Parts: sequence; structure tokens; C-alpha cells
Amino acid sequence: MSTSTKSNVISSYIMTTWRHWAFSLGLVCVMVMLSTLVTRHFFPYIAFAFAALLAVMIYNRRNRRNQGLAIPYIVTVSLLIEGFLLTGFNLTVRITDIYELAGTPVNDELPFIVQLSMSPVISLVSGVFMLRRLGRGRFFRTRAGRSDVSLVQRMVWQETRYQTRLLFLISLGMSVAEWIYTYFVFTSVSINKPDMFFFVWMPVIVYALSLVYLGFRCISLWAFYSQNDPVMMLNPHRSSIVRFLIVSDDTLYLSRHQLDVKQGMEPYYDTPVRLRAPYTDKFSDTDAMSLFKKYTGIDAGIEVVKFLFDGLGHGLDNSFFHYLCVLASPADVKGSRIEGGQWMSLDEIRRLDYGHRLSAELSAELVHIYTVAMAWKSYDIDGNRRYSIKNYRPTYRLCDIKKWNVDYTDSRWLKVARLNADKPLFRLRRFLSRITSPSLQ
Repeated sequence: MSTSTKSNVISSYIMTTWRHWAFSLGLVCVMVMLSTLVTRHFFPYIAFAFAALLAVMIYNRRNRRNQGLAIPYIVTVSLLIEGFLLTGFNLTVRITDIYELAGTPVNDELPFIVQLSMSPVISLVSGVFMLRRLGRGRFFRTRAGRSDVSLVQRMVWQETRYQTRLLFLISLGMSVAEWIYTYFVFTSVSINKPDMFFFVWMPVIVYALSLVYLGFRCISLWAFYSQNDPVMMLNPHRSSIVRFLIVSDDTLYLSRHQLDVKQGMEPYYDTPVRLRAPYTDKFSDTDAMSLFKKYTGIDAGIEVVKFLFDGLGHGLDNSFFHYLCVLASPADVKGSRIEGGQWMSLDEIRRLDYGHRLSAELSAELVHIYTVAMAWKSYDIDGNRRYSIKNYRPTYRLCDIKKWNVDYTDSRWLKVARLNADKPLFRLRRFLSRITSPSLQ
């Protein structure tokens, strides 16, 4: 990937977040300007229509990675809440005397002053979203089932968090200013020029200034990453890491290593075959077989070399691939380059993991394989039980991994493992998950 291509890729991701801000908040400004022109009874439908338009945009981008859809999602939820609030107000006016509820004279012929409710709603929704859904671990969760920190993900998360905070502060500040003006100055007899400024033109001006500010911010970020090679910033070695899990007779072959820590040398275990190859975004089983044979010197006895899953590295030009290698007999490692390791059962591996004696990479890939396999054996892709037994736990053996026809790269199995028919309120939570998941992409 050339420097110009990487620069274009990064600028595309950066400007996408700016376009989402411009479009989403632009719809809010259009609704604010229409509030003085459209009748009260028709106005809630505009809010619902704009929410539906944003929902369609989110739905169309739901399968794209690193889209930064938090702002469209927040505005969509806010518009839906606003639509219901305005509908409720219209129904209240029909069934009761609004003067009695307010305690002061109210001109029910005036159009909606939508900013009085829109700003507090947006500040509330963005605040909840910021606290509940923008944690680093949740945002960086990838299809590989681990927390990855690729450059693009880091940028999207940082911009999403920054824009959400900015939206929260802007909407909160406007809410305070508008309600102070309403309490001390505004009268419901008519809408004069100062009222138009506070309730219509001020939000539009703030929106325009935010576009300029975020535009300059995006240009600065693009210039920074263009002048500094983004891959070299995070990973100076452009390569692919190929890892092999060696299995035979329901045992896993591991080698012992030493880790230098402050307390001294600490032992840990990892696969003995972790190889660095020239960078590629695709790696065939034939290439993996050839690489394994060349490194280990093992030729006879290899039953299966099976691709498990791949993933992103720390930079744009980094990738890793996980493979399963099944040997006919544990004795096949004798005389090879990797001789001297230990064949361990699943129980032994679990005890090592509980004692933090497995490498982080090995622990992550074993958890990923186990999670996907158990979800696939217990549920279908929609999370429904395969067997009519609640909380049924099928058997799991290392020697069976080669037989399972499951796609370990399919992120849907990770979602099924977290949310399935054995979880409380499964159908409701699945419905809400399908709605909210794209906001973190």
C-alpha cells in the first residue's frame, strides 16, 4: 500500500465522521427552521420522517467497519423522543385546558418552539451514550473476539468520543441559555425578533460554527497523518504473523518461555510456531503448510493444516493469521526444530490460563475458538437453541476442532455467545441489539 493510498484511506475515515455530523445535525437545524412555518399537528411527522431517514442511513452502513455512526444514532433517538413528546403535547391540548396545566396564559396558536425540548433531549441522549457505550473495550471489540488497537479503529473511536462530548456540551449549553431566556424574557403572546434569534438563528449559527471547527480539525488530522507514516508510527515492521496451534490426541503442544519482569524471570507458555512473513492480506492453506514444514522440519505425520481466523494488526499494513495443525502422533515432533515442548490436556491449559501463564495471544485465540465453537454447537445463527434443553453445554475437545464446520471469522457467533435463548429477555434484547449495534461501527 503506497503512502498516497494510505493517506487517502485515512482521510476517508476522518471525513466520514465530519459528514455524519453535518448531515445529522443539519436535519435538526432544518427542523428548527421549519418549526415557525409548519403547524403543530403536522410537525411531529417531520421529526419521525427525519428519524426514519437517519435510520435508513445507519441500516445501509450497518455492515461497514469503522464508520463512526454514533452521532447519527444519537440524533435518530433524539428525533424519535422529540416526535413522541410533540405528539403527546398535541394530545394534551386536545383533551384538556393547557392554561390550567401551565398556570399562565398560553397561546396555543403559536408554532412549536422545538429548541426548548430538542436541546435537552439531545444532551440527555448524548450524555447517556457517552457514559454507557463509548468505553474503550466495547468500542475496540473486533470480529476476532479481542480488543484490537489498529490505527483506524483508534482514530474512529477518538473522533466519535470527541464529537459526542462536543455535541453534549453544545446541546447542554444551548438548553441552559434558551431556558433562562424563556423564564426571564419570553412571553407566549407572539414570537418577536429576539425570540427568533434564541430559538431559531442561534442553533443554526452554532451548527455552522461547529461545521467549520470540525472541518479544520479533520484537515489538521489528515495533514498530521499525511506527514507521518501512520504504519511506522505504530508498527515499524510491516509483516504478517502466522500462528499455528499444534494438536494431537486431544492435547496441545506448547513451549515454555521466560518473561523478564521486575520480580525476576517468570515462565509462560505459547505455541512454538509463531512466524513472521512478508505482509499479505490473504494466506492460503498451501502457503501455511509450506511455511510450517519449512520452519519445523516436520513433513510426515501432518494430517490437517486448517485456517481458523485472521485479524488486523496495529497498523494498516499489519495482519495476523491463526492456523490449526493436527499431527497423527505426539511423537512426530521428535527430531524437529520445535522438539522440547510439552503436550498438554485441556484441563492443564485451563489451569495455566487461570494462573496467567499463557501468552496473551494464545489465551485470546483459545478463548475465541472456544467461544465460537460452543455458540455454534449450542445455538443457531439467530441465537435460538439447537436442542430443547435450557443451558445445555455440549462437549468440547481439542481433537474435534478439525471436524467442526464453523466459520471462526464470523462475528455473529460472538454475538450469539453473549446474547442467546438462555439469556433473560432474549427476544427483546436481540431486537434492541440489532437497532443499537451499528452505532459503534
